[in-house]
Amino acid sequence: MPKKLLIANRGEIAIRVARTCTKMDIKPCAIYSDADKNSLHVKYCDESIDIGGSNPSESYLRLDKIIDAAKRLGCDLIHPGYGFLSENPKFAEICKKEGLIFVGPPFEAMSVSGDKARARKIASKVAPVVDGQEISNESHAMTLAEKIGYPVILKAVEGGGGRGLRIVNSPEELNKALISSINESTISFGSGRIYIEKYVQNPRHIEVQILADHLNVIQLGERECSIQRRHQKLIEESPSVALTSEMRSAITKAAIAVMKEIQYQNAGTVEFLFKDGKFYFMEVNARIQVEHPVTEAVTRVDIVEQQLNIALGNGLSIRQDDIKIRGHAIECRINTEHPLTFVPFAGTVKKLVVPTGDGIRVDTALYSGYSIPVFYDSLIAKMICFGNNRIEAIEKMKTSLKSFRISGIPSTIPFHISALNDKRFVEGKYDTSFIEKMAPFSSKDGEIPAAIFYVLPKKTKFIKVEENEEYDPWMKSRFDWINTFDVMYNNNTNRWIR
Repeated sequence: MPKKLLIANRGEIAIRVARTCTKMDIKPCAIYSDADKNSLHVKYCDESIDIGGSNPSESYLRLDKIIDAAKRLGCDLIHPGYGFLSENPKFAEICKKEGLIFVGPPFEAMSVSGDKARARKIASKVAPVVDGQEISNESHAMTLAEKIGYPVILKAVEGGGGRGLRIVNSPEELNKALISSINESTISFGSGRIYIEKYVQNPRHIEVQILADHLNVIQLGERECSIQRRHQKLIEESPSVALTSEMRSAITKAAIAVMKEIQYQNAGTVEFLFKDGKFYFMEVNARIQVEHPVTEAVTRVDIVEQQLNIALGNGLSIRQDDIKIRGHAIECRINTEHPLTFVPFAGTVKKLVVPTGDGIRVDTALYSGYSIPVFYDSLIAKMICFGNNRIEAIEKMKTSLKSFRISGIPSTIPFHISALNDKRFVEGKYDTSFIEKMAPFSSKDGEIPAAIFYVLPKKTKFIKVEENEEYDPWMKSRFDWINTFDVMYNNNTNRWIR
């Protein structure tokens, strides 16, 4: 009898997992909240259960509801996807106690990777790390920061996703930043543990994809994830143009060594900071990543399939010698956000036209008529473009973005078009400060997708502005949570108005 798997997630990642389950003759089952009754991921699964609630704390973060749903559906396995409970060691532990196979690392390995202070200490045996350690109080933080040297960064020991992160440039800023970091970490992760480390200014963010079973640990190459806003990735690509063959060999070997040290199994990612030809261990992500399709495009490996093989005890069906990186792939994360301010929007999709073609992949749960809930992440689609080389991949992505139509809601497609036209991106000479230094929209960006006009007055037009930046809404508002409609172009006076 075919195995049954519960996908403890929603949206595009649930659809992604369901497709591979079907391919492997495993019956995918879904859970959905009250807000997700019409979500497309439910239709991709053989069976589904309404677990109630709308907020994540009432639904997708409820361990008891998820375990109960798995039992009622008669499931053998649970795949956590990404986000929600995917990196919660307690989830993996309870699955094991309840006789359910958790598609992810063992509880013990996840306990290490989820404790950033502990993971950092273990990783330091086999990989470079920046100076830093966990702090016990404000006095300890002050002493340690002085020893390390400013600027420093505060991080949540038991968290991620940018929450709890605070950059501190002087002793005067430390107390306020520490209180803020502890408060946000406590609210987000239920823990106020914080550690301090030397802040590496404007590095590149490079991560290595790992697959491991009980015998072997292999790497599937690296991904460049330096284009970020508030520590949230927006564009990823593979391979990284920043690495030489020697650097690539060193960073992938270090990633494998880290995973061996924590006795990791299943799919995971080792993240590094990279600057001036040197790399430093940052953290382990003990789950499948949002950006995993980039690696799948250049390796032709179905990462979810390997996850399931490992979880079922069959082990990896590939070896390191089978991994050959070919061509280049880029992923753009498309969010339902205002393209100038990045303020999230909810609403109903009136019409959806998704690009298709050779080397083009779109992972999404959108459809025409779908009402986007306000309760969850603003990610609505991932577009992945593959080319025989980087230039081909960039051009294919630019063309695909211009033909991607999502009407009824705003999206960040215009941002991506502008980013891909930026000289620094084209030349591969960028780091995590990319967005801060990005030029405003201009005529060189070509067609501005129709999505932007659904939130702007019909008479608004984009022009290249030469005057003071304070009159340019792109530079003025896109990094601030303000009302962009207060800053508009007046066609009668030919000036920006506020």
